[in-house]
Amino acid sequence: MIRTQKILEAKPYYLICQFNNGEIKKLLVEGVFADSNTFSANKILEPNYFSKAEVGELGQIFWPDAAYIKDVNGNLILCEYDMSPEFVYHNSIHI
Repeated sequence: MIRTQKILEAKPYYLICQFNNGEIKKLLVEGVFADSNTFSANKILEPNYFSKAEVGELGQIFWPDAAYIKDVNGNLILCEYDMSPEFVYHNSIHI
């Protein structure tokens, strides 16, 4: 299973990541949100916020407090926005 090991560079609007197979790839993140005007997209694409990307326990890339979910009562709860390691790997280019 492919996993992101670490983020080598996070600059608006790309990530350079190293994967557990040794490959280093670049993900152009702006394209992921090209047609989106969601809270998550707007927050992540803020230049000062973009660099807060992290690698999670399962190798996913995430931004803390960048999305909302609703609880059983319909209340909004702030949560992370994440991208699976497979998505990041398959949508990245070799560098």
